[in-house]
Amino acid sequence: AIKAEPMRVVTLAPAITEDLYYLGLFARVVGVTNYDDFPPAVGNVTRVGGYGKYANLERIAALKPDLIIADTFSQPILSKLEEIAPVVVLRAHSIKDIEGNLLLLGRIFNRENEAKEVVSKFSAQLREISSAVASEPKVRVFYVVWNNPITTAGGDSFISQLINLAGGVNIFNDTKGWPAVSMEQVIARNPDVIILTPHCGMTVDEAFKKFSGTKAAATGRIYMIKNENDLIHPSPRLTRGLETLAKLLHPDAFKSSYPMRVVDFMNRTVTIEKEPERIVSLAPSITETLFAIGAGDKVVGVTKYADWPAAVRNVTRVGGYGKYANLERIAALKPDLIIADDFALPILNKLEEIAPVVIVAPKSIEGIYKQIELLGKVTNREEEADLVVGEMEGVVNYVRSKVSNLSRPRVFFVLSYYNGYWTAGRGTFVNSLINLAGGVNIFNDTEGWVKVSEEQVIARNPDVIILLPNAGINASELCGGPLSGTTAVREGRVFTVENGDVYQRPSPRITIALQELADFLHPKAFGLSYNSTCAVATS
Repeated sequence: AIKAEPMRVVTLAPAITEDLYYLGLFARVVGVTNYDDFPPAVGNVTRVGGYGKYANLERIAALKPDLIIADTFSQPILSKLEEIAPVVVLRAHSIKDIEGNLLLLGRIFNRENEAKEVVSKFSAQLREISSAVASEPKVRVFYVVWNNPITTAGGDSFISQLINLAGGVNIFNDTKGWPAVSMEQVIARNPDVIILTPHCGMTVDEAFKKFSGTKAAATGRIYMIKNENDLIHPSPRLTRGLETLAKLLHPDAFKSSYPMRVVDFMNRTVTIEKEPERIVSLAPSITETLFAIGAGDKVVGVTKYADWPAAVRNVTRVGGYGKYANLERIAALKPDLIIADDFALPILNKLEEIAPVVIVAPKSIEGIYKQIELLGKVTNREEEADLVVGEMEGVVNYVRSKVSNLSRPRVFFVLSYYNGYWTAGRGTFVNSLINLAGGVNIFNDTEGWVKVSEEQVIARNPDVIILLPNAGINASELCGGPLSGTTAVREGRVFTVENGDVYQRPSPRITIALQELADFLHPKAFGLSYNSTCAVATS
């Protein structure tokens, strides 16, 4: 029984807050859970603790609500909530339930006409998106809820309904709830697309390795959803998630228009007559980017150095990197687009005789974002590119938040050693990484990749030294050599990275390097500790 139109409302589920927002009633919300993230203004609303039964009753009571709205997850504390204010319990296990909830809320708040309009618009948007893919062949989809054990969404789940509306088939639609499945089952059902969420315990890079035996991995169609709440919060917000999902499953149904004119990193205007179907990549970083955005099935030629993801092993090799590529092999593949970095500029004219050429040359994280977005545009994979950038931004923001208030150690990065040390100066993405990881590059007053002497390194006295695995000198040799007097060696802070490629290639995998570098520079901030790598030199 609700005696008067509610003016002070506490919601105990994010989807309910979203329902009220779409009904134009957000201003009446005075308390929300810790997990509410939409609309943006929710950041200014008082938090009342966890979701449902984990809410803080004292905080709720202090807000003096005249109505509490919860879902069935609040049942264990329902009687206590009713001592504070009237409680309405909603349930949303299907899209029809969402519509019913909106109409019920419209009745409670004397907004029945508005509720009918919201329901009508919501239904129309769902139909519009699903109709765009209705004529497309169904795509087999594997949705990863958790990585260990591998957990997915069953056929009776909300996620499965959305996959179906987006033009897909849940490969585990013969199960119920949230089942744990084996790797053998996933391989046997061979998904065309794998969908990850930010909280599934697995990165895209790890997923490519884990599911390397699937078609999804072979064609580069493993995606990280930028905001999983667009898919799992049962409110009209679902249209955002459905559109994202539909574009990932059926990018051709949302095609960019061609001919297309783009401006590349060399400020060249390149005309692309039709969507590229046969692409030659002249840099491993470009190949990695194309696979990361789901355009791996378009790649017909790569350099001999391309080694990620595993599926690239089956792609024809066209010789060396950039200017060392074999023009005859490229021409024999009859590409409709060639993508290269600035190392291919000496042969640009000859490449243009074969096919249109787009040049990318990122020198920073922001440049890598731009590269991903540009390649997403030219390959008609803009939605996928946006997700990749979003995932990268998430890692960058996480690292930045952890190191922002910490002292910044002086860093010496060793790319290679030969009659001197080759290192990164200003204008390189390694310099950008060191800054983002909370350090200061001791050679940031130089430009590009430079060779420096032992005397220069000793004079600048780094706190941390980072070595690539194939630098030509190992940690033990360095610790026992002329640099033994530096702070880095004396304190045992000389580290060899696990995979040098992720540091040297400006691709989405650069965030792996960023996280590892931040771990080295600020181990305590990430709950880590390292044994001295220079015990011989400091004993």
